[in-house]
Amino acid sequence: MRMRRTLALVATAAMLAGCGDRNLVLKVDVLSFTPPSSRQQDFGPIPATPGGLVTGEIPVVDDQRVSLLAGLSDAAAIKSVTLSYSALAIDFDGAGEDTVRIYMSDLQTDPRATAPVLTQAVTLAPGETDTLRAVLGDDPRVMALFSSKAMRLSVTTSLRGPSLGNDLSGRLLFTAFDGVVIAGHKGF
Repeated sequence: MRMRRTLALVATAAMLAGCGDRNLVLKVDVLSFTPPSSRQQDFGPIPATPGGLVTGEIPVVDDQRVSLLAGLSDAAAIKSVTLSYSALAIDFDGAGEDTVRIYMSDLQTDPRATAPVLTQAVTLAPGETDTLRAVLGDDPRVMALFSSKAMRLSVTTSLRGPSLGNDLSGRLLFTAFDGVVIAGHKGF
């Protein structure tokens, strides 16, 4: 905790010293705040049924607290936040569809009680691995969350199995989840 506070003071001091155009750029590795067991989700077998069996939302990251840089919002104004994630959708067998949803909220709110900040659909084909990437820039709700000292995060997957053929099985593996925050002096 002492180290984090020291880093916040050093970063704020550098920004206030007049470096460049007085912006501080921070990369927050959100994935590092999630336990390794929450970075992947195996799924299936989901049996083939007419119309495809739907699983509903399955938590991969279930309401994880993410601590941010303490004291930054007191000395700096958040100008921009870009949120990005990447994952591998690995289809072992069977065909289907998946929808990945990322939810973020303040500490008083269950993340899944809010609308997702990012939603991505993927089509799964037998034996194929798809790389998923999505970027969200300057969403006011996300900017407000990154200006706080902590937030809550949930990530879900929702699968639709095949109508015919082999059962669907595979893995969703998160490889990166980052926030890039640009902050400037509150007086500028």
